[in-house]
Amino acid sequence: MVEAAVKTYIDAASEQDPEKRAAMLEACFAADGRVVSRSREIRGRAAVDDEIAKLLADPLLVRVRVLSVIDTGNTTFRFRSVVERGDGKNFEFFDAGEVDATGRISLLLTFAGPLREAADA
Repeated sequence: MVEAAVKTYIDAASEQDPEKRAAMLEACFAADGRVVSRSREIRGRAAVDDEIAKLLADPLLVRVRVLSVIDTGNTTFRFRSVVERGDGKNFEFFDAGEVDATGRISLLLTFAGPLREAADA
């Protein structure tokens, strides 16, 4: 259930057809779900769809690619991804979240950029 929701969300992030993308998000993302980053919160499925549409409208976007396995627990998940651009500026992300009792993502925490190594590592 968790992995299916995350895979559908990832696929939705690359779906150009607005109707197909909306149906995919309805299947995998809670109506009042949240995406939280360092700088803001996106609340609600419709707002998430709007943000994906903005990403896909970027003429420099090449693709969104998953860099890791989708690691899941009973209700939790995490994965790494990258937004690849035609100008060579790629943006890496670490996402972790939770799926609700209906099998939809209710919370997605997203962190931009790779973590730096610890000073004593």
